[in-house]
Amino acid sequence: MSRAAQVAVVGGGIGGLVAAGLLARAGSRVVLYEQELRLGGKAQQLRAGATVLDTGPTLLTLPALVRETFAALEGEDLLPRFVALSPQCEYRWRVGSGFVAHADLGASRASVETMAPGEGRGVDGFYAAAAAIHRAAGEPYLEAPFEGMAGFFARVVRRGPSAVLQGVQMSTLHALAARHFRDPRLQQFVGRFATYTGASPYQASAAFALIPHLERIEGVHHVEGGLGALVSALEAAVRRLGVEIRLGTRGAWKQVGESWRAGPSGDETPVDAVVVNADPLGASGVSGGPLAMSGYVLLLEAPVRSRLLHHTVFFSRDYRREFDEIFSGRVPSDPTLYVCHPAATDPGMAGPGTSGLFVMANVPAMGEAFSPHAEALRARCVAVVEALDPSLRGRLRFLGERTPVDFQRQGAPGGSLYGFLPHGRLGPFRRPRSRAAPGLVYAGGGTYPGGGVPMVMLSGRFAAMQVAADLEARA
Repeated sequence: MSRAAQVAVVGGGIGGLVAAGLLARAGSRVVLYEQELRLGGKAQQLRAGATVLDTGPTLLTLPALVRETFAALEGEDLLPRFVALSPQCEYRWRVGSGFVAHADLGASRASVETMAPGEGRGVDGFYAAAAAIHRAAGEPYLEAPFEGMAGFFARVVRRGPSAVLQGVQMSTLHALAARHFRDPRLQQFVGRFATYTGASPYQASAAFALIPHLERIEGVHHVEGGLGALVSALEAAVRRLGVEIRLGTRGAWKQVGESWRAGPSGDETPVDAVVVNADPLGASGVSGGPLAMSGYVLLLEAPVRSRLLHHTVFFSRDYRREFDEIFSGRVPSDPTLYVCHPAATDPGMAGPGTSGLFVMANVPAMGEAFSPHAEALRARCVAVVEALDPSLRGRLRFLGERTPVDFQRQGAPGGSLYGFLPHGRLGPFRRPRSRAAPGLVYAGGGTYPGGGVPMVMLSGRFAAMQVAADLEARA
């Protein structure tokens, strides 16, 4: 009987957990090392009495991909309930105007038309273009691990000449928005989706229009109990598959000849393969280039049930200036804010008559240099939340915050939430590849295919596939 392959997984974020579970199910002996005392990576939760707030990701898209991943881990019975949000998000501006995005295209069109008469027709054109981009570039991008442009283009070509033409004509996300909307507010709405990858809409590819398309088609979902509940379910699934998890243990790896050693730092032992669930730029020490944005997160509680929807975005007056400031290394003077109010959908995430709020602003990946700016940005966030819902005025209580300093201490280069900056028409394809060397594979939001819970799960699946192929090649 042949020996089971020995695989080390360094880092217990979502991508590392998925890779560990799939490799264990395939017959490998897997040991996962996590330096913190909790799994989940950036997907953590804060609990303050009856209030529960996610401190990392706050929404779920592509629920079918998540369910498929749990099915592959034999853990479907462990999944918490997903709630499709309707409406999906409210977008607001200082002039008191705004609109609400729905999964139903007609409802979104009507809301846009109320805010900006004559612009409703642009909604249909934009989402049709986004759907075409998804088919031409998004589907082949997510279909398989990225091993080079040749393989990717082959997948595009299989979709026909129109897909090839779509790729050749790809512009920036802002240029795509301007083709469909005259109103600068709606151009901001489209541009926001570049921030899902830590990028500027003025420099990021129009390929990121696939995100609002997928949100409309697949839905925007809340995980009952928050994303922390999904992490707990994932942990239970991989433990059941036999993965050995060592918390509070900093893992390390090194190559000796053509072989790998991994384990607790300073006590590495021979293994057949290593999965590193960390940002490749930070882990490899080559993060000197431009980085994707970081974020400032403020966690608040109020002794009143807020009237805010589950998701609200409050835009800056000058979007281009905001991104110019961020990518010149300055905290924006007038930041766009995202507010998540989970108790609007899931009352169990706050006590009766109370609300917990997650507030986030995009800031540069500036690490320790952010600290002097925290107090002013905190005050700015509180003022905006109180303006959005006057019933909260003077009643907000500080629960905590997360800054680039915290993210940098977790291993993110400069505190960048996404690591690699995908600017340029081919930016997404310059992302660090998951296979660094035979037997060494990365997983997580810093590698292919990118950030967000479903993408990180997919990175874990791709990592397991690549490790399995490396093990088979060595057999």
